[in-house]
Amino acid sequence: MRQSLLTVGLVLGLLGAPAARGATGNDPDWPCVQRLVPVLSAGSIWSGPALPADGSWRQEPKVAALVSAIAPRAVPDAEGVRAIEGFAAPLDAEARRRLLPMAVSGTLAETNRTRSGLIESIRGFARRQRGLAETVRQLSEQLDAMDPEAKGEAAARREELQQRLFFATKTFQDAERTMRYMCEAPVRLEARFGAYARAFQAALPEAP
Repeated sequence: MRQSLLTVGLVLGLLGAPAARGATGNDPDWPCVQRLVPVLSAGSIWSGPALPADGSWRQEPKVAALVSAIAPRAVPDAEGVRAIEGFAAPLDAEARRRLLPMAVSGTLAETNRTRSGLIESIRGFARRQRGLAETVRQLSEQLDAMDPEAKGEAAARREELQQRLFFATKTFQDAERTMRYMCEAPVRLEARFGAYARAFQAALPEAP
């Protein structure tokens, strides 16, 4: 019972305290230790030609096919880098200068689209966790208000509350472990885009 009470205390400690969960900035729905980067930019790692912002990459079938192959979340970094190298290898210098910035633009757009969905899922998950923590608080208060020596129907009611509190607390704990995994996903996509951008950069021909 002591361990159960300690666990409930930890859950209640998180209620209404996003900073204790790692939320940063002014977004109370961001529960992750990792810094929130809502939108990725190529500016910090891309020093090649300006990236087209008009979605023209979609009009180039080979570029669109490359982006479709490397942008899905499940694609490992190394596999995507190999696809980029294979795409660039047969292109002459002029084609590389024209097509590679398009491919970077498309990869960035698709990566941001996927990350945005993940970030919204994490925010929704955090809101549900706060609701579950509130449920734990209410059940705990109801349980505290009951006579621990009660008999008959009152004892049965107290046992029912204990069971509900146990399962609500366990559900919260299990979800916290899931959230820690979810919080890594946007960071992994950010790191993968960095690897892709470096591969595109390496494939660019030297300036004439």
